[in-house]
Amino acid sequence: MKKKFFIGLFIVVAVCFAAYTYIVFNSSLPVYKPQQNLQAPIEIPSKAIISFKEAEAIDKPMVIMFYVDWCGYCRKYMPVFAEFADKYKDKYSFVALNCDNPQNTQLVEKYHIMGFPSLFISDKKIEHRFSLNMASTAEKTIMKEELDNYLKVREKFFK
Repeated sequence: MKKKFFIGLFIVVAVCFAAYTYIVFNSSLPVYKPQQNLQAPIEIPSKAIISFKEAEAIDKPMVIMFYVDWCGYCRKYMPVFAEFADKYKDKYSFVALNCDNPQNTQLVEKYHIMGFPSLFISDKKIEHRFSLNMASTAEKTIMKEELDNYLKVREKFFK
């Protein structure tokens, strides 16, 4: 009886190990693949939100929002993002990238976007980017804290 148990256990462990190694060595991280737009395009309600190319030419950190038109959270958050763009336009460049747009495919892959909306601060001055706390899409105070804290750190870094 013990012998059958250990043989069965060995087979289960071997199968699990084989599956694990297959997944690790034969697949890559899931990458978002654009889908058909299911709703009308999201309006970008602020002139302070600019294109990625424009933001790259400016010597300010970028706040990037990756979104898709069919995402309800993206639709709900865009006016808040625009509000922050208007408020912080002197300190940050704000960029909204539609992940369904084929022109943005390289950036979507570069930032490993797997959920929407996704927010990043990207700073070419220190060659760094980081994801903002996703709670910032729900609470304006959290977003404000994240943006203010980054500016404080950046200021200390370049003194």
